[in-house]
Order: sequence, then structure tokens, then C-alpha cells
Amino acid sequence: MAIRNIRRTGNTSTILSRGRTSSSPGSRTLITMDVTEGMSSAVWTTVLCLFVCVTAARLWFYAPAGSGTAPSSPAKPASDSIRVTQRGVHLNQVYKDNGDTDIDIIAIHGLDTKSPDTWTWLDRRNPNVPVNWLADLLRFDVEKARIFTLDWPADLLQPSDLIPKHDGEIVTLLIDGINRELLAKNKTRDRPILFIASCLGGIILMRALTTAADHECTTSCYCLRKATRGIIFLATPFRGTSFQEVAHWADPGLTAWALIRDRKVSKLLDSVKGSTFDLEALVRKFTRVCQHPNRPFLVFNFYELGMTSLWRKIFPWLPTLFFKGKPLVGRSSATLDIVLEPLPLDRTHGLMNKFGSRDCKDYQKVAEKIKEFIGEIRKGTPLAQADAWIREKCYTEDRLKIERLSGTKLPMDQCYINLSIIERTGEDKDRSKKKSEEESVSQSSPFSLTARLKVETPNATIQVDLPSLFKEREEPDGRKIQPRRILIRGRAGVGKTTLCKKIVYSFMRGEWPKWTELFDRVLWVPLRNLKLEDRRRADYRFTDLFIHEYFSMSNCREDLAQALYNTLLDAPEKRSRTLFLLDGLDEVSQGLGEGGMSSFLDVLLDQPNVIITSRPYGKPLAGLAGLHLELETIGFYPNQVEAYINKVFTEYSDTAVRVQSFLKARSLLQGLMRIPIQLDALCFAWNGSINSSSELNTMTNVYQAIDQSLWRKDILRLGKKHDNELVEAAYIQESGWTEIENLVSTEILFLEILAFTGLQKATIEFDSRHIDQILHHFADILPGFLPSKTMPHLSFLRTSDFLMKTSHRTYHFLHLTYQEYFAARYFVRQWKANKRLQYLELNGQKNENTTPIEVIQFLRENKYTVRYDTLWRFVAGLLDAEGKAEKFFQAIEDEPHDLLGPTHQRLVMHCLSEVSTEMSLRKRLEVELKKWLLFEYKFRGKTRLASEVEFPESALLDTMQEVGIDEKIRILESLGEGESTAWKTDILHALQAQSSLSDKLLTAVVARLGDENGDVRKAASYVLKAQSSLSDKLLTAVIARLEDEDWSVRWAALHVLQAQSSLSDELFTAVVARLEDEDWSVREAALRVLQAQSNLSDELLTALALLLESERKY
Repeated sequence: MAIRNIRRTGNTSTILSRGRTSSSPGSRTLITMDVTEGMSSAVWTTVLCLFVCVTAARLWFYAPAGSGTAPSSPAKPASDSIRVTQRGVHLNQVYKDNGDTDIDIIAIHGLDTKSPDTWTWLDRRNPNVPVNWLADLLRFDVEKARIFTLDWPADLLQPSDLIPKHDGEIVTLLIDGINRELLAKNKTRDRPILFIASCLGGIILMRALTTAADHECTTSCYCLRKATRGIIFLATPFRGTSFQEVAHWADPGLTAWALIRDRKVSKLLDSVKGSTFDLEALVRKFTRVCQHPNRPFLVFNFYELGMTSLWRKIFPWLPTLFFKGKPLVGRSSATLDIVLEPLPLDRTHGLMNKFGSRDCKDYQKVAEKIKEFIGEIRKGTPLAQADAWIREKCYTEDRLKIERLSGTKLPMDQCYINLSIIERTGEDKDRSKKKSEEESVSQSSPFSLTARLKVETPNATIQVDLPSLFKEREEPDGRKIQPRRILIRGRAGVGKTTLCKKIVYSFMRGEWPKWTELFDRVLWVPLRNLKLEDRRRADYRFTDLFIHEYFSMSNCREDLAQALYNTLLDAPEKRSRTLFLLDGLDEVSQGLGEGGMSSFLDVLLDQPNVIITSRPYGKPLAGLAGLHLELETIGFYPNQVEAYINKVFTEYSDTAVRVQSFLKARSLLQGLMRIPIQLDALCFAWNGSINSSSELNTMTNVYQAIDQSLWRKDILRLGKKHDNELVEAAYIQESGWTEIENLVSTEILFLEILAFTGLQKATIEFDSRHIDQILHHFADILPGFLPSKTMPHLSFLRTSDFLMKTSHRTYHFLHLTYQEYFAARYFVRQWKANKRLQYLELNGQKNENTTPIEVIQFLRENKYTVRYDTLWRFVAGLLDAEGKAEKFFQAIEDEPHDLLGPTHQRLVMHCLSEVSTEMSLRKRLEVELKKWLLFEYKFRGKTRLASEVEFPESALLDTMQEVGIDEKIRILESLGEGESTAWKTDILHALQAQSSLSDKLLTAVVARLGDENGDVRKAASYVLKAQSSLSDKLLTAVIARLEDEDWSVRWAALHVLQAQSSLSDELFTAVVARLEDEDWSVREAALRVLQAQSNLSDELLTALALLLESERKY
């Protein structure tokens, strides 16, 4: 029976209770009894003791507030309704800051109290002017800090209809509340927290922090543990309170008091009764947590000197000599062993968290310690200092900037990084083959230039975007993994360096939530630096790496390097929070030798969290075992090319349109310009050597134009002189190419030799030893060439890190195709002069014997070598520019020949694409290619030759005229997506004159409505529109295009439907829906389809009328 109320009348007590009767369940029954009847003296004694215990317990836990000179009234206890709302965890900012803050202070109250009462001084002499020392005093003594109070479910008496919360539940609520209301909202990931904990609030905070340390794998626990930098304890009972001396009689009193109020006594009371085994274990564990080598935090204790007497509170009228007071939380209980010099405050326990003015000596002690802690926190732990140094000194704006060839800075939002999954197994390939039928038939040739350069758009199922790189993924076998070890391959110029910079840039700014959830830092390590002589030691360690990469400029701060290393030594069950960005594995896959550095590289590659970048040529290493994901960088997508051009020419929209038109008319260039550095070079050269009227129809023509533009720029950077006077910009602009070439002839020759030497030895990264070897061998034709002065100013070269010492830098060409272009120039130079080519081993030895080789012999030996394919393209184009290509083609046609034929025909085809139509041998070579196309079709049932953009258009059109309908369909299907735009357009134009094509051929034409080239889509729509009628199957395929994301595809589909005289209501409904299309041209096309129909249902006419009355304009 729960007692609800007691009402006394004379000597009779009337007890109202909630009872049950057989007739009226839940009704109130009035019970009356005479309390004097049969009462003995023992009973009266028991009742009196119970009253004293209840009174004592009530007074014990509600200590009055006051001042040192005058008593003050106690803080008014919260009502039951308020108490109910305070059961959760709530943070309240005590004053509004100006936003310029870098640290948070959180004050936590003790048992059976709440904010702001806990922190408020009430002086009885002036009760209308309360002083909340956090808001009224401390805010003016600490700078750039936010101050919060934290309320938690600290009620001594809890509702009887709820199970009392135990410590673990309160701790969980505390961690969740702080994370939800503060940490998750902090924009700065490393914002520190200083706690001020009063009495039992300190014990709860200790439990929260030790729990967070045990569960750092969860975000909320980790964030709290990381953010905590200091705690100031105010009279926290680490070893119990003096309440333990009266607990044997106070406990019954509290229980009785709770029973009277229909409440239960909180289990938190056990924490203040005395030093228990659990409390001692908590203190030991907390000591270890706050002394963690990487994430320690500051701790300080204040203890009370004021005496507290319970009996005086119960019987204040008795003389003082009857009372013997003592501190409620004495020095031995209120201090931790790790705090060597705790400070006392001259006040009782109830006043340890209340201060009335700045003049208060005790407030000055507390405030000074808070300011001291804030100063130390701002300095940071060694790990925090290491992270800050790397962010501020290593990842500088200069280090992370991406510079255009024009010298302007490229904004990060224009740095498009596209990744796709590398297919390794049949299961992986099955995933990438989930495409529509029309996509699967339009694959480009694997021998095409775009396929070789990895700039084709991959299927959506294998595309990966950077922000979601670490999201959970499903493996082909159905297993789910969260990738942590990732390899990214990419060719030069596609964006590996940009990738690294963008990762660091975006991570530092917290732009990718999943990354910041998993990692605290990204350590960018250019692996090429491991080859430096001063690092090649047998005992090379992580601390050495960190000093060399990050702290060499900070007076060799070994303590910061050690702190960074300690993060890698966390317990195995705790996931590392450090992500290594290991850049350029291919550059160290050879040359490290056996032993120390090679072993260290294996350890580095074996870290649990790594992103490894490499060119495709990198030699596999044992350290690459256990990769979760293998990706490759690919070029811009077509829409990104368009967006990039628009942003480069923001102020000249007409120029942007001309550049895009220029590319659309040149299929091969469309693929090349999806390489970021190539597109940048084209934009730079526009209006200089290139413009919309330029007769640039081959890859070689474009590279020559870019070549000239960049040399005009570099002449100024090199400080070239003419007649002993510096060459000025005006002179350069007026000069022809011959004059320009004469000014930089030595530099051009150097690049040619460097490019050819590297290409023949498959070397694309050149260090100082390579440069010295080349200059030594070619000293007679490169006299006085100073690489340290010249190479940094050559636009065709990029350095690994311009901030490194000159002797430590390595160089590579802007893109592999530029190396191939300059290598071709060297070959042509020697071909025209009938001189031998120089073979040179790049092994760093200056006294090496080399054997020259005749150019014709080099051609015979290497004309089918894959890595020279682009070289031969450029050789043909360069020779054709001087009218000397015919001899080269004759040499190609000479023995030896490819025994099977296709490889030879592909070489001829690639080289023909770079020469003019006037060459006398061209017609005969095209006839041979046409024969091979037909042979390939008859032999394989399809043709790959036709899918390559280099296949001569005239030969393809001649073939289409000669073959039957089935062959036409197969050839049309062979034309790859994004390839052979001109061919596809020409073939489709040829089909427009025929008004009754077979459904089989028309199905192939419908597939072209989705082509990424607008001219092809338009040509396909005209072919379909020319048909007098289309089958239901074809119409359904056309209607499906109305849902395409690209407005031009929707327009093309509607254009086809305009010629159809009778469409079903279902198809018309789909057309009517396009009247609401977001694009005006699509809306107009839909309206024209409807206007062309003679028989419309009343329902459709009504719908059309309503739409025409709308505000939309067609």
C-alpha cells in the first residue's frame, strides 16, 4: 500500500490510501484509527526517531547557499513537474557569445541539484540580486570561450513508477547528450572542452570518460574522449563523504521520506557513503585515462575547509558546544594522487560551487586555475601540436594549390576527380555488365586511344566518388566490407597529384563527413622521397619519416614525431584513426634494394588505413596484400569538360561556345580533352595558336599549336635575350614560329632527348641523376644547359614538389602524350638529318658506353611495340606537316610484317589519321583497310576496326555502300559510344534517304538516340522521322527515351514522333506529360507532336487546352 496523504484531526489520524474493494476497484477507502490507543513509550520513541531521521536527511541534502559574511537563503528546490523534465541531459549556454570562440567550458552539477541554482549565489542581505558566477564573473575572465551548464538526471528521489537509473544508464545519457547537443554541432572537429565538476557530478563525469575510453570505436564516445582536455573538480568525493558516519540512521529516514512522497531513493546515493571497491577501481582507471600518452588531459582538485554539522541544522537552538562539525568531503577524499598540489577553499561544502564577486579569494583561486588550464589547452598536447603543425605548416595554401598553365589558381570545386573500380575477376565484370542491350553493343575498341589513356566513361555500377570512398560496400560474393586499404592507379596527367591535394584540402575542412568520422588526420607521404640518400638507412623508422616529412623545419621536434608514432601503437582492438596517403608507389617499386628501406616500405604499405596511388607500371609488392578496393583515375566526364570550359571562359561565353564546337567537330580530340591537363592546355592556347577557324584536324596539329603557345609563355619566364636585350611580350606576340623556335632551340632539344631517352627505357619520372647523365652524354649539343635554372620554368615539365630542394626534385612531363610528342620530334629530327638515334641507359652512370641505332632499324624493331603507338602517330603527323610522310609510310609497309595482319592495319590506320588527304599513298592504304574490315566481319561476325575513331571515314562510307543490310547493322552497332562521331553522323545521313528500313536496322538507329554526341542524336532522329511508320516495338523504345535525364535526348525522341500519323492514347499520354518538361525546347517539341495528330480523344484535347491556358510559354 502506497501512502498518499496523512491528515491529523485531534488524536485521530485519517489515512487516505489507494485500495481495492470487491465492489469498487481503485476507489479510495477512508481508514480511521485512534493513535493513542495502546501506544507504549517504545513506540513513541520509534516515531520520534523516524521524524528526526527524515528531517536530518532532508536537511543534509539541501545545504543552504550563503556568503562568507552573512547567511543567505537556500536555493529553492525544484517542483515535481520541473524535476520530471530534468531527467534527461541538457546543455544550456549561459550567455550568447560573438562567435569568435575556440574552447567550451561545461559545468556539471552534483546530486539532487540543478542549473542554474547550483552556480548561483544568493545573499540574504540582497536576495533580489543573484550572482551566477559562470555568467556574471567567469565570462569576463576567460576569452574566446563558450560556457555551458549541463543538467543531468541527478534527482535524489525518483518516481516510484519508473525503475531507478543506475550509474551506467546515466553515463550513457550523459555521453549521448553531450555529443548530440554540442559535439555533433561543432563545425571544428578539434574544439576542446574544459569541464567544471561539482561534487557527485565529478564521479559521473569520470565514469563517462572511462566508458568513452573503452568504447572509442563508437563516434559519440570517441568524440567526447578526444574533446576532453581538462577537468576542475570542486569537492568531488573520490573516496566517499562523511555521510557514511550517519548512513545507518539516515538511510531509513530517506527511505521513509521517499515512501511518504511516493518516490524511490536514487541509487546514486551509494557513491557518497564511503570508499568502495568499485569507486577505488574507477579512480585508478580514470588516472590511466587522463595520463594517456597521446591524449592526456589536465586535472585539478579544490577541497573544502568549512565544517558541516548535521545536528546543528536539526537543532539550531542548542549551544554550539553540543555540535562537532567536519568537512562533508574532506581533503583525503576530494583529491586525486596525481594532483600534487590541490588547493583548499575557505567555505563549506554547500558553497564550493557558489561565488559572489571577483573580490572573493576563493573565486580568484578557481578562476586563475581555469585560465591556466585554458592556456595549456590552447597550446595542446604533443599530438595536438603535431596535428596543428602539419595542418598549418605542411598543408599550406602553396603546397595544396593547383595551378593552371596560365599561372592562375584553379579552384578546388573545379578539380573533378573521377574514379572507377578496376575489374579483376569474372564476378567483378558481371557487376559492370549490368547494362541495357543498346549500351552493351556500343563499346569502344580496347585498342582506341581513349581506352589506352583511360578517359572513357565507365558504367555507373563501377563509378566511385571520393566522399563515399569509405562507405560500406558489397563484394561480388555478397559480403559487406568497409574499405580501409585502397589502391588508386592512374596515368600521368589524369589527376593523381590533384587527387592527393583535394583529399587533404577537403579533409582539413571537414567536407566529407564519413572521412572525419573515421579519421583524425591524413598523412600525405610522397613515396619518392624514400629514395633520397639521407633516408636510406637500415634502421629507418616511422619517427624518422615524420621528422623528414613534417617536422624538419620545426627544430627537429622529435617529441611531435614520437606523439604521432604513438597513435599507431594503439591497442589492436581499437581502429587506427590515422589515414596514410601514400603517393607514387610506382616510383619506389624498384631502386630501394634489399634491407632496411625496402622493409620499412613494406611496413608502411601494410598500415590498416591507406590510400596508395600508383601509375599502372608499378611493380606489385608484398605490402599490397589485403587490398579492399582497387580503383583507377579516369578523365573528365563530357559534362565536366563542358563545365570546365564554361568556368575558364566565364567572362567570354561566346568563346566557351566556340571551344565546345571545335571539340565536337573533332572526335579524337573529344577523348583527349577529357584528360584534365590537356583541356587546360587547349584553353590556354585558345586565341593564341588555336581558334575556331584553325585548320587543326589532327592530334599532331593541336599539339604543335599548344607547343607554340607554351614556348611563347616560357620565353619570358626564362629571361631570353635577343641582341643582348631581354625579349619583351610584344615582340613574342608578333614573332613567327621560326623566330620563337630559334630562341629556345636548346631547351627544345633537351626536352626531345629527355623524352626519347625516357620512353625507350619506360621512364617517366626523372631525378637529378638522370638529368646529369643525359647532360654528360649530350654535352656537345647541349652546351651550358643549366637544369636547376631552366627546368622549373618549362611549362612542359612538372616537378614532384617545388618546395623541396632542387637536388631532391624529380620531374615528369605534363602528360605521357607530351613525352611521346617530344620523343617523336627527336625521331623526326634524326630521320630528316639521316642520323642515328642514341640509346642511353638511365642508371645514373656517366661513363657508360652506348650504341647508336639507325632510325630505320629502330622503326623496324619497334613499329608494333605498344608503348610506341602514339609516338608513331606523332611522327607521321610531324613529317606530313613538312610533306615528308610518304617515305615513312613506305618504311612501315616494308618488312617485317605482322603475321596475322590486324596489328599492322591498326598501325597504318592510326598513322593515317594524322596526315592530310593529299598524300599519294593514302588511297591504296584505305583500300587495304576496307578489305580488312570486311574480312574481320566475315571471320568474327563483327568488327573492331570500325569502332576506332581513326578508321578513315571515306573507307567506312565506301564499305557501307557495298555491303548488305545485315552488314550495315553490324557495322553501325560496332561504332563505339563517344567514338567515331563523324562516321556515325555520315552513315546516319546516308540512311535518311531511305524511307523503308528494316526493323533490325532501325533498332540500331534508335540506340543512337542515346548517343552522347548531339549531332549523332539529331541525325538518328531524322532517319527515324523519315520512316512512314514505325512498329509498336520501335515506338515503345522511342517513348522510353522521353524519360532520359538529358533534355536533348528527350527532344530527339519527340522529333521522331512528329512524323507518326497515328499514336495510341498511351503514347500520347507520355507526350502530353512532356508539356510540363523543365526545358522549353522539349515542351515545344511535344506541342508539335500533338499538333501533327488529326484524331485526338476529348480527354486529351481537354488536358491540352488546360495546359495551353497555363502560364507556361512555349
